[in-house]
Amino acid sequence: MCLKKTNDKLCKKRENEKRVMFYMINLYCKHHHKDYQKICLKTFGSKPLCKECEEIYNYSTDRTDKCIFIETKTFCSACPRQCYKINIKNKVKQIMSFSGKIMLIYHPIIALKHIFVMIKHNFIKNKKLDFKGII
Repeated sequence: MCLKKTNDKLCKKRENEKRVMFYMINLYCKHHHKDYQKICLKTFGSKPLCKECEEIYNYSTDRTDKCIFIETKTFCSACPRQCYKINIKNKVKQIMSFSGKIMLIYHPIIALKHIFVMIKHNFIKNKKLDFKGII
């Protein structure tokens, strides 16, 4: 949650990034850590993410909170400064690659917004419509 109320637009952008990241990590965890998910469903009050996925989520939210390029960047992959550790960056790429394909099924509005922003970013960057890496 944003502590500074100086810029609501930036606060909403940070919170949106965190929410999308949670949805993607949650989808990945549900499909790849099924043993934990079986235990999670049986235990009242348990967390929806396993320890590994929760650590990745906490790391990513920490990076989002500290991001100095939040005003101008669209996604971390397009950021001029890569602040993720290599091992976590690779894991996040793996999570994004898996979850991105099924987000349209589980969270279609969020997925379509994400696709729209990617197309818009590619158009502004290249001055042409480029769907490479999106579809």
